[in-house]
Amino acid sequence: MPDPDDYKIPPDQERLNEILTRVIAYQQSLSDGRAVELDELKREGVLASADIEFLNLHSVTYKPHRLSDYHAMDMLHMPLAEGACVFMGPSSPPLPKHHTPLRSFRPVVESFLQLPVPQDELLLHVEFSEHDGMAVAPKLIIFTLRSIHWRERLQALRAVAMQFGFSPLQDEVVQGSHILTFTIPLDAAKTAASAVALLNRGCGFTDEAEVVYSAGALDAG
Repeated sequence: MPDPDDYKIPPDQERLNEILTRVIAYQQSLSDGRAVELDELKREGVLASADIEFLNLHSVTYKPHRLSDYHAMDMLHMPLAEGACVFMGPSSPPLPKHHTPLRSFRPVVESFLQLPVPQDELLLHVEFSEHDGMAVAPKLIIFTLRSIHWRERLQALRAVAMQFGFSPLQDEVVQGSHILTFTIPLDAAKTAASAVALLNRGCGFTDEAEVVYSAGALDAG
């Protein structure tokens, strides 16, 4: 089996990262690291016409963010084949980590998904290890599993998701990690219940197991 660390970034993603690097460098040159619109990036020569052509050709969505935004990782979004996608953004400040036993996690998720902020800023991360975890959003549950230990839970996760009527939107290896994504109804209570079931019956968490989670919307102030 190939070593995940030997994965080579595809040329299109390398190009996208180069564009992101220039955008961030420009923001760092500003006194406040403010969000910058695409028109300004073109006007100031940060992005050349070839860069704009690349963004258009690859259907890249640019979403301005301040450098300090916790949710800035979706600054650049590029769709890939078969429904997959790539998100890129600045390295935001480390998110504070919260801890709760699994038996108390359901109301945490439900109340989080009902926060009065834009839905695209509602993304809660559950940390399994440095390279493994789960993310919960209003219409998505996403697993990123790199280690062999967590990849062994894939079949169990698929089985639990099927019990809730969820079919995988993405189920493939991307950049050395297995990405398993489920599209779910816009229902905070059902999302919370399914997230807990996936952690319990899919990942093997007991009711007393500690869930380590973080979310920009909880700490943005």
